[in-house]
Amino acid sequence: MAPHYVLLVLLVSACTVQVSIQGPNELRLLQDLLRGYTALERPVVNENLTLNVDVGIFLSQIMDVDEKNQVLTTNIWLHLSWNDYKLQWDSSDYNGLDTLRLPNDGLWKPDILLYNSADKTFDSTFHTKIVVKSSGNCLYVPPGIFKSTCYMDLRWFPFDIQKCDLKFGSWTFDGATLDLTMIEADISEYIPNGEWELVVVSGKKNERSYVCCPDQSYPDVTYTIVMRRRTLFYLLHLIIPCILISILALLVFLLPADSGEKISLGITVLLSLVVFLLLVAELIPATSDSVPLIAQYFVITLAIVALSVMVTVVVLKVHHHDPNGARMPKWIRVLLFDWCAWFLFMKRPGENKTQNSLTSMDLKARMESVHPASTDSGAVGRAGEGEVLLTKGLSSTVDSEPELVKIRDEVRYIAKRFRDQQHGEATRSDWKFAAAVIDRFCFVIFLLFIIVSTFVILMSAPNISEAISKDVVS
Repeated sequence: MAPHYVLLVLLVSACTVQVSIQGPNELRLLQDLLRGYTALERPVVNENLTLNVDVGIFLSQIMDVDEKNQVLTTNIWLHLSWNDYKLQWDSSDYNGLDTLRLPNDGLWKPDILLYNSADKTFDSTFHTKIVVKSSGNCLYVPPGIFKSTCYMDLRWFPFDIQKCDLKFGSWTFDGATLDLTMIEADISEYIPNGEWELVVVSGKKNERSYVCCPDQSYPDVTYTIVMRRRTLFYLLHLIIPCILISILALLVFLLPADSGEKISLGITVLLSLVVFLLLVAELIPATSDSVPLIAQYFVITLAIVALSVMVTVVVLKVHHHDPNGARMPKWIRVLLFDWCAWFLFMKRPGENKTQNSLTSMDLKARMESVHPASTDSGAVGRAGEGEVLLTKGLSSTVDSEPELVKIRDEVRYIAKRFRDQQHGEATRSDWKFAAAVIDRFCFVIFLLFIIVSTFVILMSAPNISEAISKDVVS
């Protein structure tokens, strides 16, 4: 190619192609904007004007909920935007340059802080650069790990819903010099938490006066984070084992008293519950403001198991009652044998056989009354006459036969011993049956009490059915 053609191409290119050299334009713009600029001056044309600042948050994650110290830890990007009239320029004068990113320490920015901060440094944000547009709009998005104080009501733990506030506002500017406009919280990039489910994040602008400055009102933007505790972990590790231990306590009443293991089983169940409570004590938040729901259930379960052991001692005392001691009072017999046994559908051993024998004797008596001639009344009379003649023979020969006296005394002793033995067996049988009735009655009462207490205590928590269904499905 000839040299004059090369020169022609260069001339045409210089006239038609616009070369963008960013560095010199940005440097020139910075020098023009920051010449005479001070970060101490509030960016308003007139000192009587109120500067408006838009405040918003991007909730990224709920990191920790410390119920013991009443602290909520969240990962949040704070969104602050305002207009600085000193930072306006015509982008066409700087080769179309429309945006600058300037260090935050060289520009004026609002002193927006988290009022209820629990952080050691109070301000836990990372100071990023400020994005400045040619119109003077400034955007400041400092991320941070915010630790905020939050009162937590643990009355319905682990089926509780907590509400924590994040209060943002200017620390020194009042409402006359700096006003706030709330921007709805953005949760589009929220990372779910394994223990807490985010329900909603709502915001509200408030104005109030403080003791330091009663004549001035300070605006603030308060965001309320509503979160619900996921219950599946606590359902599997706390509630279900506690219910199973309660059911084991019922087995004490089903175990026969003669086995000798009723007390051992009751004590074993009681100790297992105590050990279980020691293991899960760290999972239950330590608070004295209110008794958590699960703690109430544990206390009731512990009382049920302890009471079952005490009742078992009474049952064994009744079962092994001394037959030679005091006789069973009539009111106990009526209460246990006539009422409780009937209510529990319990019958004494051999009761059906006795009733059948009594029925046959009644039938025989009725037949004798209808057909007296057909009965062997003569045999019965002869047997009675034989008993009398024998007795008379022994009485008449007592003086003549001393050995018969000894035999008569032995017969009387044996008969008395046999009658005493029968009486003792009957008394012992009564006390054993009374113990069995008490066992069955306590089993029914404790079963109903466990069912009712479990239903009343656990179902008293608000939205428990919805919480369990969501956690199980998810």
